[in-house]
Amino acid sequence: MSRASQFALLLLALGLLLPVEATAEWLGGAERLAQVAGGVWILKGALVLDALLIAAAVRLAPRGGTFEALVPSGLREPRPGGASATWGVGGLLVLATALRLHALEVGPWYDEIDTWVHYARRPLGEILTTFDSQNQHLLYSVSARLSILLLGDGVFALRFPAAVFGVLSVAALWVFARRITTEREALFAALLLTVSYHHVWFSQDARGYTGLLLFTLLGSAAFLGLLAQREPDGHARLIAYGLCMALAVAIHATAVLAVAAHALIWLGLLAVRGRRAGPNRWPPLLGFLLAGAFALTAYALVLPQFLQTLLAPSMPGAETAWKNPLWLVSETVTVLAQGLPGRRMTLFLGLLVGLLGLASYARQSAWVLASLLLGALLTGAAMLATGHNLWPRLFFSSAGFFVLIGIRGFATWIGLTARAGLQGLQSGLVTLVLTLVCLTSAATLPLAYAPKQDFAGARDHLLGALGPADGVVALDMACLPFEALYGFRWETADNLPDLVAIERIHSRTWVIYTTPTRLRAALPDVWEHLEREYGVSGTFWGTVHGGEVVVMVRPPPTD
Repeated sequence: MSRASQFALLLLALGLLLPVEATAEWLGGAERLAQVAGGVWILKGALVLDALLIAAAVRLAPRGGTFEALVPSGLREPRPGGASATWGVGGLLVLATALRLHALEVGPWYDEIDTWVHYARRPLGEILTTFDSQNQHLLYSVSARLSILLLGDGVFALRFPAAVFGVLSVAALWVFARRITTEREALFAALLLTVSYHHVWFSQDARGYTGLLLFTLLGSAAFLGLLAQREPDGHARLIAYGLCMALAVAIHATAVLAVAAHALIWLGLLAVRGRRAGPNRWPPLLGFLLAGAFALTAYALVLPQFLQTLLAPSMPGAETAWKNPLWLVSETVTVLAQGLPGRRMTLFLGLLVGLLGLASYARQSAWVLASLLLGALLTGAAMLATGHNLWPRLFFSSAGFFVLIGIRGFATWIGLTARAGLQGLQSGLVTLVLTLVCLTSAATLPLAYAPKQDFAGARDHLLGALGPADGVVALDMACLPFEALYGFRWETADNLPDLVAIERIHSRTWVIYTTPTRLRAALPDVWEHLEREYGVSGTFWGTVHGGEVVVMVRPPPTD
């Protein structure tokens, strides 16, 4: 009996024998017994489903013989890496680790603090049975809790899993890239990701985005392996695909759209190639089913909460720029330019180079191009359809694909230049230009280590200016960070009458807030009152664009 079959039997036994009431009480306590018990029943059913699908994969996955691949051209079968490649990738991982652990504890921002307070500090059972906010990245919260138990309660431990996922995603990009491009381009793509401002930034962000990138890359590599295989090799790749994509979904639910992209590509291939692919046309379907079943297992305990929370619109009833597609374009340009020397001009040139990369991959294979782009397109469409805020970070799972497109674009550009009389220098020029691109990217890394939101600067400014009879009001998103980080329990105002009442009992009133776009949308009357009655005493910027921390005072300061 194979190990997969043994594992399936173990899951089946666990699903059938798991005691509902005892498990629910162990996870959620007596006071949440009824709520958690429903999730345990779903978990039992999901475990049985997992067992049946793994058994089906073992039994039905084709073996032996040679068949026509679903994608007969445009994909590569990676060869065992030589010593130089092994040392090169190993060196990149060492460098990536050093860059991501440096200043790991500096300046957390609101979403990280929210994760820290409401999830990572809770017992594991409570984390696994709570999904009351879209800020709950389930697998990341579990990872952060384990990190805190191991390293102590602090920002370093909170962010450590993101750094680990970030380092591993460099290796994952190398694994994926070798399926679609040359060894040199794969290595330079991994190098560019290693020294990318944006990748370092997200690797120091206590959220699930680097884990999402890691598992999406690994799952996509397994998917391309299924499309390229001519000699079916059993069930291992199917289970690997299902597990990787389920982990991606468990860390961020938008990974469902990556699985959907793979499914659409597979359906397109069935329509085009049909029976010509032989038994190879069915393994991807088993992979999708396994991914769905494993993801259901991950969310089983919180499934009713999960669906309600995930489908809830962002800031219902509030008019905010975050839902405007034009804002998404503008914000994406601003955020991308933030990590580039030369800013917008460099970004514009990079987009032109990216078009060359897209054209090159299109010539290589339309299916390869679809595997690089379709996930991002589906993500944008889903966010628009559900009324979700259109944050650029939701597209970070495609970061590795965009890097590959850029690297191919530079290589293509040099190839076009070489045709003008430099054919003998083409290979050396490609290596030189790609090296310069990576060095230029590395030059921006010091910017990534600044505070994401400068709550410390705002605190010091306010404490230095505060008089003994003054009042301080923390508005909206400013309340949690100052209480969690510094223990300041300042007065709060959820509406204009509350703020006016506080003003009446103080000769001078200070207001501190962050993220103006949200405050303007959530409390429009308070925003108008601040603009009319208060003056800005200090504005403290971080690397989160639009997340500045603002200190205002009434009466306004005089020049």
